[in-house]
Amino acid sequence: MRSKKEVEAIVSGMGVFVAIISSLVELVKKLGGSIEMIYRLATPEGSKTLEAIARIVVSGAAKAQSQFLKLISGGVSLTVDAVDGTEILADAKDVFPGGIDSNFINWGADEPGRSTAETPVDVYEMTKDSTYSKMFGSLSDDVQKICFTQAQIKNFAKRNYEWFRTDSYGTFFLFESNGYFFVALVSFDSLGGLRVDVSRFERSLVWDAGSHRLVVPRLA
Repeated sequence: MRSKKEVEAIVSGMGVFVAIISSLVELVKKLGGSIEMIYRLATPEGSKTLEAIARIVVSGAAKAQSQFLKLISGGVSLTVDAVDGTEILADAKDVFPGGIDSNFINWGADEPGRSTAETPVDVYEMTKDSTYSKMFGSLSDDVQKICFTQAQIKNFAKRNYEWFRTDSYGTFFLFESNGYFFVALVSFDSLGGLRVDVSRFERSLVWDAGSHRLVVPRLA
C-alpha cells in the first residue's frame, strides 16, 4: 500500500502531465492544427517529432546556462575525497594561511556538515556578469543539490590547488549552514597564500564576467 506522500506525489505528477498535454493541444489548435496531429505523436513516426522537440528544449536550456557559465574542466576527472564533514572553514588555517573571514563565525556559517562519499566536481568560469543566484541557479533550480559541505571545500583546496583563479580573482563554492545558504570565496593573498572569505548567497552584487570561477558537485 502506498503512503500518503507517495500518493500525493503521483497525483501532483499527473496534474503536471495533464497541464502539459492541455497546453500542447491548445497550441496545436492555435497554430491551425487538428487533434489528429496530437494523436499522431503516439505513433512510432510521431515519437521522432517528440524527440526533436525534446532536443530543442534541452538545447535551449544549455544555451541559457552558457549565458552565465562555461565548463572548463570537461574531460578532466576532478574529485573531492570522502570526508566525515566535521571540519569547518573557520578552523582551516592549515589550508588557508592567507586568512579566514571572521564572518564565518559572526554569521553562523560554521556548522559542521554530514559525511560524504568521494564526489566528482566540475569547474566553471563566468561568461556573463551575474549575481550568485543567477550563476548557481543556471546550473540547478534546486541550489541545495549543488552545495558542498565545508569539509569538502577544504578538501578541494588541498587536492586541486591549481584550479583556483589567480590575479586577485576568486573561486566560489556554495554551502549551507544553520538553514542559510552562503558562498565561500577562495583567492590568493599578495604573498601567494590561499585565503577564504564568506558572503551571503542572496547578496545582490553583480560579479564581472571572465574574472571568477565556481566549483560545484557534478550533477547526474
